Amino acid sequence: MAHELSVRKNGFVEMAFVGDTPWHGMGQELEEDASIEEWRVAAGMDWEIQKSPVEYTLEGDMFSIPFPGQNVLHRSDTHAPLGIVSDRYNPVQPGEILEFFRDLMDENDFKIRTAGTLFGGKRFWALAETGQFGEVCNDDGLGGFLLLSSSCDRTLATTARFTTIRVVCNNTLSLAHNDMANSVSFSHIKSFNHAAVKQQLGEAVASFGAFMGMAQSLQEQKLSSKDAVAFLADLLTPVTQVKEENYDIADNRAYRRILTLFKDDAKGIDLVGHTKWGMLNAVTEYYDHWAPARSSEARLNSAWFGNGDKIKDRALALLAA
Repeated sequence: MAHELSVRKNGFVEMAFVGDTPWHGMGQELEEDASIEEWRVAAGMDWEIQKSPVEYTLEGDMFSIPFPGQNVLHRSDTHAPLGIVSDRYNPVQPGEILEFFRDLMDENDFKIRTAGTLFGGKRFWALAETGQFGEVCNDDGLGGFLLLSSSCDRTLATTARFTTIRVVCNNTLSLAHNDMANSVSFSHIKSFNHAAVKQQLGEAVASFGAFMGMAQSLQEQKLSSKDAVAFLADLLTPVTQVKEENYDIADNRAYRRILTLFKDDAKGIDLVGHTKWGMLNAVTEYYDHWAPARSSEARLNSAWFGNGDKIKDRALALLAA
């Protein structure tokens, strides 16, 4: 199986966690009060991104030719290549992602829950619990988290964003809704400014309360079978096939599975019933836990950073409209 989590030659997996063992059963378990330094070692984020000028050789030639203005980023421990960037590119170090949380842990009681790297170190993240919690309805609780991520292969800006995790199923969902400022993103052309990010995030603290209000509103709105079918057709029909007369949404695997989850299979469906909130969680459960992928880690990458994340956000927008 291909693992998007970075695995060293000695079998060490660059991921650490607190609490329940992750779905893939890999990584190092840490205690609740682990220090930033302990997280760096256990999560495999104790190396640095180094930069070297790009050079190339012609076939049969002994001498290398420089490529001005271009650099290869590589790991300090294995020298494995991570990406090719221009002189203007400012990489964020894996350790900086963890260091970002140091004063948040000391002063605001944030608690890092998981951290690690993907794709051999090309992408890395830390997820911290903010201490915010609420119930959409009886026994259906949501916790507030802050996800900080970055890359060194130009696939992802350095981004800090608030997200929620549903207790009964570990579904993840961005707090994005209407104009709520729930995230801050920095291009690698600029240096990563911890203070500036935290200042902007401070303005988004109220986003969790606003999200809870929206979630409770969705829970109060019933969704009939007919409306569920129409919603999923709108959400999942590919743009390229909208005008094809013979296209049948019932042939879509995601449509069939999400509809089954919504009807009676989703975790927590007994708590929320056939409501818009129930549908939103059927969608998030599918993309977090069931969507076809090369591995569980590939599914996580999609659910947090890729197509799964985009579809979950669109589902929220459609249901809340």
